[in-house]
Amino acid sequence: EGGIGGRFARYWENCTTLVAGMRKLGFESFVPDEFQAPIIVTFRMPRDPEFKFNAFYDALAQQGYLIYPGKLTSDPSFRIGCIGDIRAQDMRNLLKIIGAVLKEMGVRMIGEGK
Repeated sequence: EGGIGGRFARYWENCTTLVAGMRKLGFESFVPDEFQAPIIVTFRMPRDPEFKFNAFYDALAQQGYLIYPGKLTSDPSFRIGCIGDIRAQDMRNLLKIIGAVLKEMGVRMIGEGK
């Protein structure tokens, strides 16, 4: 894979794929881009009252994707990791599932239709 440098490049690709896709879905990342590291990304939870984190978490877990509740901020948030044995295609698959789960939950996102 190219050692540490190759792994780091893959992590950045995972991170940029994830952030771009989540923004397209209407999510807002917590950390400004200039400070974001490619390890884990924190996203603000949707304001839509139909969004229930536990249901969101469970639906993603049933599809084999585990996310993390936000614990490092007082704002409602959750985190998605970008490291490990995952690739940009895994992130694209996750984004499709997130979109489907939000639709199933009846959650309206700011970025919908853009």
